[in-house]
Amino acid sequence: MKKIAIVITIVVVFLTAGYLAYDKWYKYEVSTLWDNVPGNAVIVFESGHTIESWQQLKASRLWNSLQRIEAFSNIDKNIEGIDSISSRARGVAGLLGKNSLISLHVTGKNNFDFTFFIDLNNPSAQNVATDLLEHFKSKKEVTYAERIYQDFKISELTSSARSFTYFINNNVLVGSFTSFLVEDVVRLVKNDYKGSFKQSNYELFDLPKLSNDDGNLYINMESTSLWLSTFLRADKRKSARNVQNLGRSLFLDMDLSEDKLLLNGFTTFSSNIDFLSTFNAQKPVKADVKYYIPNRASWLYQLAFTDPEIWHNELKKYWGKYSPQFLTARRDFEQEYNLDFSKIYDWIGTSVSLVQLEPLNFSENERITLVHCSDVTEALNQLNTFSESLAQAHGDSVYVENFAEYEIRELKAKDFPKNAFGPQFDGYDECYFTLMGDYIVMATSMQTLKTLVEDLEGENTWGRSVSYNNFLESTLEESNISLIFNTRRVWMELTSQADSRWQQFSNENEQSLKSFGLGSVQFSRLDENFYTSIALQHEDQPQPKEKKVYDALKSTELSNKIITKPYVVKNHTNNGLEVAVQDSAYNFVLIGVDGNVLWRDSLGQAIVSDIEQVDYYKNGKLQYFFATKSALHIIDRLGNYIDGYPVRLENVNIKYASVVDYDKSKRYRFLLGDERGNLYLFNKEGISLEGWSPRELTGKLASKPFHIRVRGKDCIVAIQQDGVVNVMNRRGEMMPGFPLNVDARINTKPFVNIGSDFDKTIFTLLSREGRLIRFNLSGTIVSTEQLYKPTKETRFELIPDALDKTYIIARQDMSRLVLLSPDHKEIISKDYLSSGQLYVQYYDLGSDHKIYAITDKAQDFTYIYDGAGKLISSRPIDSEQEIALMYFDSTGKYQVYVVSADTFKVLSF
Repeated sequence: MKKIAIVITIVVVFLTAGYLAYDKWYKYEVSTLWDNVPGNAVIVFESGHTIESWQQLKASRLWNSLQRIEAFSNIDKNIEGIDSISSRARGVAGLLGKNSLISLHVTGKNNFDFTFFIDLNNPSAQNVATDLLEHFKSKKEVTYAERIYQDFKISELTSSARSFTYFINNNVLVGSFTSFLVEDVVRLVKNDYKGSFKQSNYELFDLPKLSNDDGNLYINMESTSLWLSTFLRADKRKSARNVQNLGRSLFLDMDLSEDKLLLNGFTTFSSNIDFLSTFNAQKPVKADVKYYIPNRASWLYQLAFTDPEIWHNELKKYWGKYSPQFLTARRDFEQEYNLDFSKIYDWIGTSVSLVQLEPLNFSENERITLVHCSDVTEALNQLNTFSESLAQAHGDSVYVENFAEYEIRELKAKDFPKNAFGPQFDGYDECYFTLMGDYIVMATSMQTLKTLVEDLEGENTWGRSVSYNNFLESTLEESNISLIFNTRRVWMELTSQADSRWQQFSNENEQSLKSFGLGSVQFSRLDENFYTSIALQHEDQPQPKEKKVYDALKSTELSNKIITKPYVVKNHTNNGLEVAVQDSAYNFVLIGVDGNVLWRDSLGQAIVSDIEQVDYYKNGKLQYFFATKSALHIIDRLGNYIDGYPVRLENVNIKYASVVDYDKSKRYRFLLGDERGNLYLFNKEGISLEGWSPRELTGKLASKPFHIRVRGKDCIVAIQQDGVVNVMNRRGEMMPGFPLNVDARINTKPFVNIGSDFDKTIFTLLSREGRLIRFNLSGTIVSTEQLYKPTKETRFELIPDALDKTYIIARQDMSRLVLLSPDHKEIISKDYLSSGQLYVQYYDLGSDHKIYAITDKAQDFTYIYDGAGKLISSRPIDSEQEIALMYFDSTGKYQVYVVSADTFKVLSF
């Protein structure tokens, strides 16, 4: 594509140099390259050693990704072509010499192009140009024409594909593939260079510059906002205009390394006009929120300051100039709720941060706002008082829920963060808040806050991520404005807003563009300007291809056949990952991180439930909970039962068992279902609770009963094979609207999308015959849909992902299995050796990390596919049970845990 600047540079040089020699080098007064650059340029690239920088790029790992983009791969061909034509004067290097510029200009609502400026005072350039002229004389497909425009001779070289326009002003060659860009330069010359880029952005030319970098970028903010809009859909272009209000202009030194692109320099601003001016009286701050940012974050936008009150006053001036309607609405908000936002800034500390989470298939816009507090007590007093007044205004009490050690409250006011901190903090139709350390944390839903708590407990945050910490070392430790993003996680958001032309380009080069995984843009007040840093980190992304074998990491052979799937468990003493299995002698076997058996203990019965970890004593030490046919077990990691266990049940044939922790307080309950469909609920001491000894249902269970909490109310859900849905409270009483008969045969678990209330909490059920049924927690059927059923024998199954965040649909016709996305698009369609039931597992870890595992227990094989539906290996894994799978951010590798006969293995890919 012609949108890659350096590609065009090489092509331009190739085509235009001939005319240089042909015209015998016009001998006029000397003018500088910068004199000829029009003021409407968006970006100007300057380098004294363009080709050397290019060769350095080719030698780096960045080139592995860039060369897969067609436009970049053509660069090398063009350079080699020119070098082969001109043997006298160092080829392209001689042509460009030490003085050349490339400017970028907007040419249409979704288009832009480049203008090239080359100094003709370089004898080497003349020699190369002469060689090129002789070459072009022998090419009949290139035609040459001239015309006069405002007393200047403009020349055009035209081939069947494109036309290149250029003219020579004194010693400067000016050319472009868009003719009116050349005409813009002619008009600038005729106007005695008034309004040139250098005149319009004069501050940039007095800033300090590095002499040994890989080039310089000069950027005009107003033009940049127009340029960014060319990438967006028409209805999204207005959002790009905010960039022009950030500052005036920007200068950056470019530094290419093995795996990073670093741009460092300064941004100038207009006092009391630009957004940067609101930080004029602020010092840069180290605002370290990485331990509160979940790994699912797409981006972090952070504003940091040393005097929040002054900053707030400057903000109001800025909004008055650029967003007067917002400022009016903000004042109306204050009057409506009897609130003074200035008082909030009395307890705000040094930063306000906005986090956008990567969307899941069924999640609405999920955002988190973190407000640093200088006075936590005052912050809670104000927000609690405000939440109480809001509840009273609605004739209700304050909604409060305790989750783990956090108290979560609702602020029943739409867009509170937006009105408090600015238009960027929008999207809060609902707002919930809690205190985490020194931060008030607000989220767009209760579930988002709960998931954040779980991420903190599971150490799934930027602060615990090796890759994020490595990247953050290349960013500014102290700043006033920071934007940090994950390209792979923000990809869907970006491409959904892109113009169709750029969507196509993105799709064609998706993996190459995503290889620039993490990036940042930061501004830090320094002297009279803002020190600016932009960083892009590259991660090797080899093209997907089938592998012949998996990498074997460890293998453990037991004395007996393994009869359960492998359960990956955490060693609380060192956070290492161990594996629990059961063998045919009914031994519980714990395998250490090195693959050695740590211990085994006979249970006398087969395990019928999953193996889950609990913190029974609330001291950080973990135990294993599971059930056999007639007993509940809790064993510590040394193989010892805790006091009171096992709990043996008389005349009960357990089929399902799971741990319930209502509010993450570790006051566990154990929920059981038997073969007949009866439910049992025990406290953590193993005592049966009233109403559950048993709670009899009217039919056999279709799947494991489970617990959900919606708006502080606990619900026990049990779905029967005959299509009767039971939802009960903690006492075993049916909730309003239940039991609900959906009139379908069910044999799989449902998917639940938890909303802010019962009406918005949606269950998705799939019958064996392919009827997709959606109902809410109020007992109302929302929709039904019959899926395409190729044959009478077709069987359907709904497969939630391992984290219960989304689902897929499995459709099996004898030996053919088809996997469908929630919108019924085909993911995989394959024939297998067996016509028996195939067991499907789905792992959606976000950010392109999707894995499908299909186990054929009749053949004892497991096939693993990537997110695109391609086999990881052409050879299946020997596996008699379903697998376990983990992804390791530090290595970018997956580990697969499999069992076959008496052997446990860990494989990697």
